[in-house]
Amino acid sequence: MRFLVTGVAGFAGWHLAERLLAAGHEVFGCDRNLPATTPVAGTLNLPPDHLLVCDICDRGQVEAVVRAVRPDGLFHLAAFTNPAASFDDPDGAYRANLFGSLNVFAAVHAAATPCRVVWVGSSDAYGQVNEGELPVTERNPFRPLSPYAVSKAAADLAAYQWSRAYGLDVVRVRPFNHTGPGQASHFVCANFAFQLAAGKYHRRPARVEVGNLDVVRDFSDVRDVVRAYVAVFERGKTGEAYNVCSGSGRAPRDILERLIQLSGAHADVVVEPARRRSIDVPVLIGSAAKLRDATGWAPMIDWDQTLRDLLKDWVSRVSRDG
Repeated sequence: MRFLVTGVAGFAGWHLAERLLAAGHEVFGCDRNLPATTPVAGTLNLPPDHLLVCDICDRGQVEAVVRAVRPDGLFHLAAFTNPAASFDDPDGAYRANLFGSLNVFAAVHAAATPCRVVWVGSSDAYGQVNEGELPVTERNPFRPLSPYAVSKAAADLAAYQWSRAYGLDVVRVRPFNHTGPGQASHFVCANFAFQLAAGKYHRRPARVEVGNLDVVRDFSDVRDVVRAYVAVFERGKTGEAYNVCSGSGRAPRDILERLIQLSGAHADVVVEPARRRSIDVPVLIGSAAKLRDATGWAPMIDWDQTLRDLLKDWVSRVSRDG
């Protein structure tokens, strides 16, 4: 099959493209910025003419790419991905996440050829979750707490509307927290690994600046997550939404302690008030029962293996970049 992955140079986009290629599919990728290499140790293994520059906020560019590729399936991962930064740039979050998604839906609809769209949302759309609502299912209401979360919630609803009003073959996934090699350093697990790797490279005790270590989140390995995206493409029902999560809660405090153990580093942990969110949900754990029932998906990668691979990647990146 022929696939188009938007945001292919990003964290999950790279992993997804590699998985599709390994399965023997023809893969095209587009991104606003296309460096020769990604943060993951390696190069995007796509032919140069399969890598396309495209700003999803530009409807004309999106329509041109979809017309040129004519994909059988489109995975829409391109997005504004930093919840904290969205408070400073809410317009940017809305443009990329809501209007960028609308551009993709319109482009696929205008192409008038069969194409299934897997739209990638976020568990942040659920926002304020009450204790009695855990674990979170797809029936939980949206109560978003950041501009990023609002933009994802709005696009999620738009994806449903396009499936019903215009007959677009779109399925929605709502990934909870995920990590692994290649993740940017503004995400919590990657940030811990980056700070520990920097201390190890400079042969000094790592100073690890942290925010709130006592919230509880549902973490998965990115490689399990993109495997879920493919499973939803293959077996998900048009118009439906599927949580992608482990079903287990982990506190950043425990993750940091395990990373320190795995790294063998000495670390001074310092609470930095600026890293704490002004609004934070104490516990956010999801249920993947609907995904499991529809596709048979379940996490496969051991959590310690995820953390080892994350550390290895950051040691490589720090040593390369100095």
